[in-house]
Amino acid sequence: MQPTLLRLIEAADSRGLPFLLIGGHAVILTGFPRNTIDIDLLVQASKRSVWLDLMCSMGFRLFHGTDVFAQFEPGDEEGFPVDFMFVDETTWTRLSEQPVTARIGGMDVQLPRPEHLVALKLHAASSPGRSKPESDWEDIRQIVRVCRLDASEPEFRGIVLRYGGEKALDRIRSFQ
Repeated sequence: MQPTLLRLIEAADSRGLPFLLIGGHAVILTGFPRNTIDIDLLVQASKRSVWLDLMCSMGFRLFHGTDVFAQFEPGDEEGFPVDFMFVDETTWTRLSEQPVTARIGGMDVQLPRPEHLVALKLHAASSPGRSKPESDWEDIRQIVRVCRLDASEPEFRGIVLRYGGEKALDRIRSFQ
């Protein structure tokens, strides 16, 4: 993962392209070791074509894409798949406010705040085509535990209700 992610960080930085690392690698950098293969990035939808061009210039191949997602496979055997989630400006602004900075391979990478990672995981877990929502719930449980998120805190409670509803809030309360 590191070589592919470090190449992405360098390439994005050289082009002035901000992103947030999300998904399994963000969960790992938050403090919960787990297995993951792909690298998940959250980026502005307005920069979609620039990101697609960047990935192609780095030797990646687009193998699935929609307006809100793009999945790339590496052009070599040593690279890792990279998935993009494209969001509108309002969502980007909200999720990129006060990011968490992590260091990987001597480079800085930005992550959403833990409560926003939970929101993204709730969104993923509730997606109709999601094959393993329980892995998202395990990530949520660990983020809540490691980051000491409190379901009674108004902002976090509001996030959970917005993206998961009462059932999600009850489940998260059971983690505490």
